[in-house]
Amino acid sequence: MPLKKGKKKKGGAKKKVNKAEKAKEKLEKACDLMTSQTDLYRNFLDRMDRWIVANKHKAVELFKRFDRNGDGVLTYEEFKSGMLDLDAPCNALELHILAKRLDRDKNETIDYVEFSKGLSFATDDEETKETEERPLLTITKEVLEECPCCKLGLWKPTVEKYPKYVYIYLKFATFDTLRSYPGHFSVIVHSHLTIYGLMEIIKERTDLGTTKLRVFSDKSRDASCLLLPDKTLEQCGIQGGTRTKPEETVLYYDYSTEFHDCPLLMSDYYFMS
Repeated sequence: MPLKKGKKKKGGAKKKVNKAEKAKEKLEKACDLMTSQTDLYRNFLDRMDRWIVANKHKAVELFKRFDRNGDGVLTYEEFKSGMLDLDAPCNALELHILAKRLDRDKNETIDYVEFSKGLSFATDDEETKETEERPLLTITKEVLEECPCCKLGLWKPTVEKYPKYVYIYLKFATFDTLRSYPGHFSVIVHSHLTIYGLMEIIKERTDLGTTKLRVFSDKSRDASCLLLPDKTLEQCGIQGGTRTKPEETVLYYDYSTEFHDCPLLMSDYYFMS
């Protein structure tokens, strides 16, 4: 039915969006999707951090050519063009995510002098903020995903939202004085890892075939230094730090053999005169 003269159609006109705005909106959605996938996002950051540290001098020299004002600041487009010239190992989506990551002031400009420090300077602020916002107590109800066949709930291990990190140097207490002993190794773990989980890492790394393994906080191996398997590192006084600056500590492990009456091991009297 045609509208009468003098009457306007209800509802305002739909705002027109040009191609550039549509493309930007699509790019931002893709960025949000990738950053929500924690493992994929962390792997990308680690890869780019290593590349930045290895190519920082060459990158800064190139960015200086783009910096016409000499203020040490680049726009997103200038930064992306420079990264493409450097053959950075990332696609257009990852490059935009990296630019946003390095934009600390959220004004679509990047300080390329700070860029030479790697991603650590951009990560510290975020991790500090996450630590400050960490709730003291959260009451949640676990919702299990149903199995498509039997419809029973599938249990998944809980994921720590704001994990803290610990750099542990593990030493075999018996050969503590030997520097190059192969049983000494280092590992980075979460502070909510249990001592039992740490013992499993030791068995995997050293290929020990014993269940009588113990972890100590001191090389004296006194009972007071024994770390109980059901306790977490946090409960043992190791609070942890940020991902880029984990808390460093030294722990000692020791073990005993399962059997002492093996006839083969006890047959040394054959060789004694």
